[in-house]
Amino acid sequence: MASNNLSDLNDMLFNQLVRLDKDDINDDELKKEIDRSKAMNGIAHTIVDNARVVLDANKFMDTREDTNLKLPRMIGVKEDKEHD
Repeated sequence: MASNNLSDLNDMLFNQLVRLDKDDINDDELKKEIDRSKAMNGIAHTIVDNARVVLDANKFMDTREDTNLKLPRMIGVKEDKEHD
């Protein structure tokens, strides 16, 4: 299941927490879940950091004094006239 938004990511992280909290998990399964959790944690941090950059860029666009000022396309903030 691919996560497409922060709500999906939140659900995935809580589901992982439930898997880690199982009482009947054996040592090998627990190690596997811990490794999976570490990988998910690293990816989750990257996704949240990326979302923070996009949010900051949107805030910048909303408060800029020079309306002709544009951000690099890689930031992902589009002007109203550019929306499909």
